Amino acid sequence: MPDSKPKSIIKRVYVPTQIYDLPNGERLKVPGHYRMPVKEDNNE
Repeated sequence: MPDSKPKSIIKRVYVPTQIYDLPNGERLKVPGHYRMPVKEDNNE
């Protein structure tokens, strides 16, 4: 079978635009971007 590469590996994850309401009343806007997928067993 030539197609032996796993299909479940995600190279990168798209994070949509997020707006955080900070406790001091400011709003923090994080634009959409790509990031590396977070591993469950990786404690950073």
